[in-house]
Amino acid sequence: MAHEEDIALVDAALAGDVAASTRIRSDEITGWLAAVLAKRGASQTEAQDLAADLIADCFGAREGKPPLLESYNGQGPLRGFLSRAAINRLIDLKRRQKFQGNLPERNLESGPTDEFDLLPGEDDAPTDDALVALLRDSLITAFSKCNPRDLMLMRLVAIHGVRQEAIAAMFGWSQSKVSRAIGGVMEEIREKTLEEMRKSDPWLELEWDDFVSLCRSSSDFLVGAMR
Repeated sequence: MAHEEDIALVDAALAGDVAASTRIRSDEITGWLAAVLAKRGASQTEAQDLAADLIADCFGAREGKPPLLESYNGQGPLRGFLSRAAINRLIDLKRRQKFQGNLPERNLESGPTDEFDLLPGEDDAPTDDALVALLRDSLITAFSKCNPRDLMLMRLVAIHGVRQEAIAAMFGWSQSKVSRAIGGVMEEIREKTLEEMRKSDPWLELEWDDFVSLCRSSSDFLVGAMR
């Protein structure tokens, strides 16, 4: 369901409504974004700078890009949209820091260049953002490491609506055993997904509730998995 109130707020802000713009630019929103980033591993300075830059880009992005708010489609809450954008920027910052001091040698006579851009990369820009890719890849890897039988049971119940009593009768189990198997594999998914995320980006401090919330805020999350 679209978030009509947030859509109206964004539309008004982009149209130049002072009250709407003030709500989005407020110290409360900027401070909240900085707190989100600090919780995910940003220093105080990094969190404040990233939050302030993101709010500024909401209304007039740099390098000729359109305002960030034009990308908001109302499929999730505005705060979810802003937090995901902020965390993406934090991921980019941390990856740039990771490569500092371990950059490819070059023999250029020209002036200073952002050497991060000299690192090998994809020829085309990704169709979804770095955070969505990280979340999706971590979950897919977690699924591949879970008990296949218990995953099947979970799918039968959660996706296809098969009753646990029917599964218990099919396997000759008690219903409580089916319930334990499903509960166990769900916990396994949670643990392995967070483990894979921390392997990919050890500095990114996301908890399971954060993971679920970010997945819900992204319309690209499951779409990308099917490409």
